[in-house]
Amino acid sequence: MFKKKDKKENEKELKEKEEAKEEEEIEEKEAAEKEEKEEAIEEEEVEEAEGVEGHCGPYDVSDPDVPEGEYLDLGGIKILGKPGLSMRLVPSPDQKSIMDLAFSYGSSSLQLTLLASPRRVKFWQELRNDILSSQKGAKEEEGTFGPEVHFLTKVREGVEIPTRIVGVDGPRWMLRGIFAGPAAEGGEEKEYLDDFFSTVIANRGTEPLAPGDPVPLILPPQLLPQNMEKNMKKPGPEMVDVATKQSVQETLQRGPMFTEMR
Repeated sequence: MFKKKDKKENEKELKEKEEAKEEEEIEEKEAAEKEEKEEAIEEEEVEEAEGVEGHCGPYDVSDPDVPEGEYLDLGGIKILGKPGLSMRLVPSPDQKSIMDLAFSYGSSSLQLTLLASPRRVKFWQELRNDILSSQKGAKEEEGTFGPEVHFLTKVREGVEIPTRIVGVDGPRWMLRGIFAGPAAEGGEEKEYLDDFFSTVIANRGTEPLAPGDPVPLILPPQLLPQNMEKNMKKPGPEMVDVATKQSVQETLQRGPMFTEMR
């Protein structure tokens, strides 16, 4: 009788363990499904986030509603040319990538940087707080694309220029725009560069990147070294008309590449 009782107890314990294991598996499955739903909702919120004043970009490469036009593909960023807009490229020493990307219009400039960001974090909020705490005189204001940071940048003794930093969060990326000059305050130049910024397409890619790392930018085909061999013996930066995709070598002092966006 004693042995029979032990057997029943063992069977009961085994059954309880199996039931507990099943409950644990169900709880883990439900938790995983809940996390996936939350991530999907958060990514959807980021992708569908819209600025004020009618601006609905910048865009992710997967977005089907990007503005029409012929874009220049720089890898992590695709840009749409506008009349009067000049682009400044600083290539890497090996001429295979872009170290710096900036644009100018009138007396204003715009520097673009695409940064990798965590999947479930609004990275612009973190970066904005860092700027506000470290930049003297920086203040937050609501702008065309949401919260912006404004401050004055000293360029030389007695000369300061207004600066405005804008950030837009996307799926695992954050696009940062640094506006300087009149475009940091208001008027026609601000409207022009804001409109250009809103048409930018971001392509985060699948490359593993730490949060805050710049997404690599590449030189477009017309600026690749093999396509500039005919101009190698001539000094000066390469001038490229984005509309015609034709390059014209200028006899200027060596420096960055400049592009007239027409």
